[in-house]
Amino acid sequence: MKKKVAIFANGWSGEFLELVLEGVKRRASGTNVDLYVFVNYSSGAEGLPDNIGEKSIFELPELTMFDGVILLTNTINLSSERAYLNDAVVKHGIPAVSLEYKLDGIPFLYTDTYSGIFHLVSHLTKDHQVRNVIYISGPADNIENQNRMRAVKDALAEVDCSLTPNQILYGNWSYYDTYNLLTDWLKAGNALPDAFVCANDEMAIAACAVLDQMGINVPEQVIVTGCDCIKKSQELYPILSTVVREWDQLGYDALDHVIKQIDGVQVLDDIEYKSIAFLGESCGCKVNELRKENRRRAIIRSQKAERESSINEWHLRHIDDMLAKITNVTSLKDHLGWNFAYNHTFEGANFLVCLVDGYFGDSEVAQNRGSIGYTERMEVFVHLEGGQATPGSTFNSKDLLPPIQLDENQSHFYLFIPLHVEDKSVGYAIFIDELKNLYNQTLYTWARHVSQDLDRVHQSIRLEELNKKLTLASMTDGLTGLNNRTGYDALAFPCLQRCQLEGKLGAMIFADINSMKLINDQYGHLQGDIAICTVADALKMTMPSDWIAVRFGGDEFILVGECKTEQDAEALKNQLAANLNKLKQTRDLCFPLSVSFGAVVIHPGESYSLEEYLRKADEAMYVMKQQVHATESGC
Repeated sequence: MKKKVAIFANGWSGEFLELVLEGVKRRASGTNVDLYVFVNYSSGAEGLPDNIGEKSIFELPELTMFDGVILLTNTINLSSERAYLNDAVVKHGIPAVSLEYKLDGIPFLYTDTYSGIFHLVSHLTKDHQVRNVIYISGPADNIENQNRMRAVKDALAEVDCSLTPNQILYGNWSYYDTYNLLTDWLKAGNALPDAFVCANDEMAIAACAVLDQMGINVPEQVIVTGCDCIKKSQELYPILSTVVREWDQLGYDALDHVIKQIDGVQVLDDIEYKSIAFLGESCGCKVNELRKENRRRAIIRSQKAERESSINEWHLRHIDDMLAKITNVTSLKDHLGWNFAYNHTFEGANFLVCLVDGYFGDSEVAQNRGSIGYTERMEVFVHLEGGQATPGSTFNSKDLLPPIQLDENQSHFYLFIPLHVEDKSVGYAIFIDELKNLYNQTLYTWARHVSQDLDRVHQSIRLEELNKKLTLASMTDGLTGLNNRTGYDALAFPCLQRCQLEGKLGAMIFADINSMKLINDQYGHLQGDIAICTVADALKMTMPSDWIAVRFGGDEFILVGECKTEQDAEALKNQLAANLNKLKQTRDLCFPLSVSFGAVVIHPGESYSLEEYLRKADEAMYVMKQQVHATESGC
């Protein structure tokens, strides 16, 4: 039986995530292990609505269904997410590892970045005579950042230099924060240091961009270094001097560590990996031709990536446009299935979109369903297998996904991404064996688009239902529940017109309560209402399901519909009278109640107006009413 290993990570970590998962994939190759990757895009403060929606994907799986867990803990932004996962793993004793971040009770694999940064800064001081350094720092309270800063201070201390608080700028790991911070710092007239030593490559790349914008040459006028050796840092002019961390090996060993624990093999609680300085052009060193060639190839790849990005944008716009026209659930399912079967270059051949139960059901329930997490049952709105659309289904959310046919002899990746609008969960998407878009944040853009599109469809369907309710209310008689005059105008003529077009007989039956004024005057208007409702109920009992019943006036009623023969209208009149007599007996009315009927049969090819048919039925009813009055007066 296949082993199942869950992996939890934040998608903003890009290249770290890519290299670690590539290492995991390499270790999983040829094994009987399936990987379930749960990724969110939380950032910022704990209580932000978007973060609540994002973190739900971490709480989706029951960890006890997995044989092991890999936590990319250093990428997980929210302390509540880390605490939840830490507690769940330890509570159930699940074989696990934590990467680059120490958690209580879980084996820890980490890179000693201190060693690499110490050697890099020592290189600067000894080979490039650097003495004055500005350290562009990560968050002040981050342990990893503190280790990197300590390495800088210790290396400077070897040449009797120091790093004062005025020499520290906090870029918080961010390209954008660093870009804005350093721009303001230089515009304030601060003198250039010998080197900007950055706590990661993203901030170093931002520093190079700012310096270039201001006409300051790297490394001729100032040195810039980074840490992590991400791909972008080696595609720069100049190639960045940085620190190499073996993230691919870290991922490989992480899965190996978990598999050994599953198999009962004793493992070390903590494993340290050394980092090394990787010298480039940004500190004034020469690089070999291979690295220059790699940069050239990267530029070519970036052109390809730019075009792929345009294709993805077109794909998203197509989804936006398609869903903008949807006003009902059936159409939504049909269009989604067709769309992704036709074009799934981005999503892959095996792909699902699962929505919370009832999201497009009872609108009131869906609107007020609650803001956090997933329902016990999930509904599949898109199910691709081998690129072919499969009918939707429902499944228990504890199972994570419905049954899907895949090669059991291969290891598979199941990537789970949350779909939500602020804190309200819409559902989640599952990408199977398709990870490439995870590494460049295009998947985040895709998830936002699809979530918002589905929410707009939800609102459109809700609005359509409300409009139908308003229309129905405007066409419904409040006392009897029959159609009113507005309903008559909207429905009666189309019904008869349909009979004409289909070459069928139509009929109109007019009914009028006899002596209604007498009932109101002698027995009161409440009894008058009972009389009207009794006749209305007799109409409902009698008329065929496809006929239209109307309370035309105070005590006047009309039935319109199709009949097979001319005798059907007469038979319906008789049945109405019989049903009315039954109701009179069961309800024990305190007043006499009778109804006069008139009917007209409408033949194909006749071109009378609705008013003319009504006049004919009214005339027939009047004849019957005259007979009733004559009988009552003894004539």
